[in-house]
Amino acid sequence: MLFERWRAPIYRWLIPFTAGIILYNTLEPTRIRAAAMLIGSLILAYLFSRGKSTRTWRWQPLVGLCLFLAVTCSGVLFTSLRDLRQQPSWIGNNRTENTDWLIKIREEATPTRSGWRLTADLQAYQDSTQISSIDGGIHLYTKQRAWALTAKPGDRFWISLPLQRIQNKPNASFDYARYCRQKKITHQSYVQSNTPIHQIPRSKHNLSNRLHRVQSEVRNQIYRALPDSSRAGLATALLIGWKGGLDPERKQHYTRTGTIHIIAISGLHVSLVFEILWRLLFPLLFLRGGALLRQLIALSCIWIFCFIAGAEASVLRAGIMFTAIALGRWMERPVSGMQALGLSMLILLIADPDWLFDPGFQLSHAAVAGILLLHPVLVNVIRPQNRLLKSTWESACMTLAATACTLPLTSYYFHQFPWLFLPANLIAVPLSSLALLGLFFLIPLSIFQLPSEPTTWIITCILDGMNAWVEQLDRIPGAVYSW
Repeated sequence: MLFERWRAPIYRWLIPFTAGIILYNTLEPTRIRAAAMLIGSLILAYLFSRGKSTRTWRWQPLVGLCLFLAVTCSGVLFTSLRDLRQQPSWIGNNRTENTDWLIKIREEATPTRSGWRLTADLQAYQDSTQISSIDGGIHLYTKQRAWALTAKPGDRFWISLPLQRIQNKPNASFDYARYCRQKKITHQSYVQSNTPIHQIPRSKHNLSNRLHRVQSEVRNQIYRALPDSSRAGLATALLIGWKGGLDPERKQHYTRTGTIHIIAISGLHVSLVFEILWRLLFPLLFLRGGALLRQLIALSCIWIFCFIAGAEASVLRAGIMFTAIALGRWMERPVSGMQALGLSMLILLIADPDWLFDPGFQLSHAAVAGILLLHPVLVNVIRPQNRLLKSTWESACMTLAATACTLPLTSYYFHQFPWLFLPANLIAVPLSSLALLGLFFLIPLSIFQLPSEPTTWIITCILDGMNAWVEQLDRIPGAVYSW
């Protein structure tokens, strides 16, 4: 019964393709070798499938094995083609001495021990004769607070400085260089106070600039409505995933109690957006073609929300799954949860194979897989008749199912296990859902300058109650087992 849920055709492609990505990152074979293995496995599959009809059944396992190897080799070849280091325009294959670089800011500045760090993408460089295109991601470290805080995602600058390859420190246990490389970042530099920096005027039609302006406006509205910076930082992280204003101590409380997933944008946020839009768009059903229009508007708004929230792996996973399930219902060809999960993994890995090694990607898909596979089994163990007990038991089973599948990953990445994750989530998850619902109504009220004091007061009470519950559990001795 449990393994029948895995019988989705998408996994026949996903599993060998994923194996190819892992194989490339482990052995790093050349493109020629990967292409030769792909062609050889396809030829063998064709030859085995051409056997006599009376003996075809004998060759079917070999045909399947060859096709499995073919998809695996295609994963190896595809990953090598997407590997930035294999491109002639990569910064590592070009000069890195002091020259003029055209950079595009990728992420907002994050504080470090001695200043600020900016992540940017290289677009071009200028030498004495011409301007040439170039690719690669870089970390820029600076103590210039004014420039670091005014540089926003999508902004472009001409900057003159030398670049150095990111390398691990001697005897370091963590492979920081590999971690950065999987995020398409391979070089770094330090921006001095006298470093020449010239900003290029922003383009009105730049999509990343527009998305960042929307995100900044939402953030500003939250901070105006919630004057307390600690509450506003938590509310902003809940709504759009921006963690720049999150209190580090409070973040540690959520991590130690196993409720940090609340702050990460995930399926909970997308499902609330979809549910609100679905109910608000109900009048469209009275129009001709209104059902299709309702579906398209809801899905479009979901994807706008996904990109405003930062387009991380967890939120993109939820967006793809919702889209696949909704389109399947509209086409009267239902898509199961496991099929949608596999489809989201395959699409994201095709978009960027390095996402396979992203902790957010792994934890998000593992949690959903646990819910889809284990939750129906756990729910049937006990069947309470009381509605409140039944709802509490279903929530507990969902938390247990998600934790069971993410436990190996959380143990590997965080080296700790929160013993009180179940009571923490039973209270924190419903409260976070109510806070999100209130924030969805608070933003339009603030934008149109309508009375929002009651909504603000309710959100404040919910956030304070959630924080108090999490902090109280974290203070219990022995609540977390660390190693």
